[in-house]
Amino acid sequence: MRLDLAGVSARIDARLIVDDVTLTAGPGEFVALVGPNGSGKSTLLRTVYRSLRPSAGIVRLDGRDLWRMRPRQAARHRAVLPQHGQAAEGFTAAEVVAAGRYSHKRSLARETSADRAAVGTALDRVGMGWAADRLVTTLSGGERQRVLLARALAQEAPLLILDEPTNHLDVGSQLLLLDLIRSLGLTLLAALHDLDQAAAYADQVVVLRDGRVAGHGPPAEVLTPAFIEEVFGVRAHVGPHPLTGRPHIAVASPVTMPDEPTTTT
Repeated sequence: MRLDLAGVSARIDARLIVDDVTLTAGPGEFVALVGPNGSGKSTLLRTVYRSLRPSAGIVRLDGRDLWRMRPRQAARHRAVLPQHGQAAEGFTAAEVVAAGRYSHKRSLARETSADRAAVGTALDRVGMGWAADRLVTTLSGGERQRVLLARALAQEAPLLILDEPTNHLDVGSQLLLLDLIRSLGLTLLAALHDLDQAAAYADQVVVLRDGRVAGHGPPAEVLTPAFIEEVFGVRAHVGPHPLTGRPHIAVASPVTMPDEPTTTT
């Protein structure tokens, strides 16, 4: 599935948060949104998963206006792994994942064999089939995140939107999740904090600053040391990772620290 954002702007309480953003994610492409805190990454994602209507511009899925689709129709086209996704207490992993099937069912309709198959396939796909009958509260943070990813996959949507998917995970769980996401073959739009992860996993990066696009393109072309210092205020070394060969970014604090505010007595 192809995702196109054309001149998208978004306001919250009359404040302009996203300003005239245009980007494209082609079929099967991983596009990472990066930028300093408050640059508009999560707000932009909200316009794509229909949590916040754009104040200007248009979001298209394969040429169709996303915001003109009915909610269930939109849910069949795009799935979401939110930044603060939570699995309700008292539910098993399979029951949590089954919630992702709502867009394929009529109201109050019973679970079908197709639903059960989709749930099982989604859990197996994220390596959590063994936990189908386990309460999600008994799982580790990384395991719960994979269950929530399985819930998104159970929608069987060709576009997956991820907002800080590695947030609060240990480094091993972060890499496992990113390897898994990258292998799915879906069109991916993800907000990432870690520049090194964006460089290693994404096909394209879109750098936001103050709600506008400051740079976009392949990570190796966009995330240069000079550009990283300009946008993020840190020194950076960019080169191949010594273990994986993937693009690798190491950062350090700036040579000179910002002046501290002076106090008077």
